[in-house]
Amino acid sequence: MMDVTNVSTVVRQTWRGIMTAFNTATIASFFVLVGLSSAARAEDGRALLRDMSDYMADQQAFSFTYRSSIGVVTEDFQKLQFVSSGAVTVNRPDKLCATRTGGFADIELLFDGRTLTVVGKNLEAYAQFEAEGTLDDTLDLLYNAGANAPGADIVSSDIYSLLMKDASGVEHVASANVGGIPCEYLTIRKSDVGLQIWIEVGERPIPRRYVITSKHVSQAPEYILEIDEFGSGTLLEAAEFRFEANEGMRKVDMSALVAIDGLPNPSEAGDIE
Repeated sequence: MMDVTNVSTVVRQTWRGIMTAFNTATIASFFVLVGLSSAARAEDGRALLRDMSDYMADQQAFSFTYRSSIGVVTEDFQKLQFVSSGAVTVNRPDKLCATRTGGFADIELLFDGRTLTVVGKNLEAYAQFEAEGTLDDTLDLLYNAGANAPGADIVSSDIYSLLMKDASGVEHVASANVGGIPCEYLTIRKSDVGLQIWIEVGERPIPRRYVITSKHVSQAPEYILEIDEFGSGTLLEAAEFRFEANEGMRKVDMSALVAIDGLPNPSEAGDIE
């Protein structure tokens, strides 16, 4: 029997284990094979990030499906991975619809340019904010309200600035392949997190895979987001982004929507065999 309430952060142990496996000599040999100096890898990485950011900002209407997971480890070192999936639709500058369905939450987030709505479908409840402004303004409001939305910066109009904020370094590690799609693999170092991102090669530099390794956040040492189907070019009607509550659905304060995360609520999780 495993008590989910004892799930705890172990990202530091996980990361140290990975780095131990790749000792200093192995890493040095790897980068000799890549054939790039550290400065060149950093310059190349920044250029790739900027190309990706500019491309995504140019997409006035786009949508994609995704898979995400949060990995944690219990106090007895058993690894758990909580998996979700969903879809995102964006009309710039001020429309968004995002869904996420997993084992512990079924949520929808809607922004119609004036109102931000967070819906806990599994809770039959929703919270709303007056949020007139751009999508970037609304993302700031969401963060300030305490909503957990890792990876949301990929719908920003300036992904580059968000990813590089307080970064101590960036490197273009190697070419890679994500779901059969050729990509370039980059890493970004920050004091609180380590970021990894895989960018599609070619005319559509889409961020195909995104990993956040947290150094300090409890119960979420690693978050992984993978983008599957990506399409752009079709603007939706504004009504597609408006929320209409179903009969019996309660309007609550955001603080009441505690069970919209990708992890189980410790007070209700119980034991898992």
